[in-house]
Amino acid sequence: MDRPIGRLLRAAQTADPEALVDTLSLAVAELGGSDVLIYLIDYEHATLIPHPDELPHGERPEPAALDGTMAGRAFLSSTRLASRREDGWHVWVPVVERADRLGVLSMTLPEWDEDVEYYCVELGYAAAHLLLASSRYTDLTHLLRRRKDLDLAAEMQWSLLPPLSFSVAGTTIAGLLEPAYEVGGDCFDYALNLGYLDLAVFDAVGHGLGSAVLASLVVGAYRNGRRECEGLHQLATGIDEAVRQYPGDPAFATALLARLNVSTGRLTWTACGHPQPLHVRHGTTLPEVQVQQGAPLGLGAVAPVIGEIIEVALEPGDGLLFYTDGVVDARGPGGEYFGEDRLRDLLEREHVSGRPPQEVLRRLVRSALTHQTTRLRDDASMLYLRWDGPEQA
Repeated sequence: MDRPIGRLLRAAQTADPEALVDTLSLAVAELGGSDVLIYLIDYEHATLIPHPDELPHGERPEPAALDGTMAGRAFLSSTRLASRREDGWHVWVPVVERADRLGVLSMTLPEWDEDVEYYCVELGYAAAHLLLASSRYTDLTHLLRRRKDLDLAAEMQWSLLPPLSFSVAGTTIAGLLEPAYEVGGDCFDYALNLGYLDLAVFDAVGHGLGSAVLASLVVGAYRNGRRECEGLHQLATGIDEAVRQYPGDPAFATALLARLNVSTGRLTWTACGHPQPLHVRHGTTLPEVQVQQGAPLGLGAVAPVIGEIIEVALEPGDGLLFYTDGVVDARGPGGEYFGEDRLRDLLEREHVSGRPPQEVLRRLVRSALTHQTTRLRDDASMLYLRWDGPEQA
């Protein structure tokens, strides 16, 4: 029985982790193909960076914009594309791990038919797993994604994050941070356990290295409590106690903690000095709820951090946007705020656009950056949750 993907995975077990493209080229060669490139999405989710920087015949590939290029189209649509040219079929295949869009694999093939297409789709999935595996042993994949230097705070934050998107059983979540190369105190986290998706967004006080260190403590305390199966109030209390041990002054973080039953759509959330999520249904954002919030985590000695728990029954197709105040506080050239009303309007339009949640979120982030015209004055994070109902067996 012919098992080309199995041979590829076996070869990768002993291959140089930096030679990922060489390993993938072995599989492409079985089709008579050549000119294998892997494009990785940069930290700003604006450009695809090619690797290697020179093909065997001397051509030097250019970075690919997401708009107006075949690689960009394949990335945005998560769909394989093929175009016949004089030297053969040029093919672009999304490199996706579950819902996490990592980049695009491109190659030139002599033939293109249904069997070849199926093989290339599988090759894209294999490339995603090999890419993630190699990143455990080499810094190459991290460096390729950088279009400029990351400062130390941003390095810490990106290392702290879970995958930027995840999908399971009709539920999809996607997150992004900005400014990508200088972010400090903003972060988010999520995990699926026993049918429940826990998620949180944090905004640690301050900027730069100090806030990044504080954010690391906050996320560590959150994960510790989550893995101990604590409820939302217990999580808030545990994080508050941890932050109060932080030597910095002042030390606190706003937080939005939530838990979703992915089968029933029952969502509970509580806010600790943090903006409440925007809930969109049928293209309309629902009114804010009246809620008694807790104080920011770390200020439990002066005010209670335990606030009201809100319960929401989601309907299939509902979306929720969790964000930090740096999003709505972005200012245009004339000093006008981006504002919550503008964010609501954009969310309503993007939510019904039919685009995948990852792309909805990317477009929301780009809108905030475009409004600012320069880099953001404050960290801005968004986490977008879409619930399409339980998957049918």
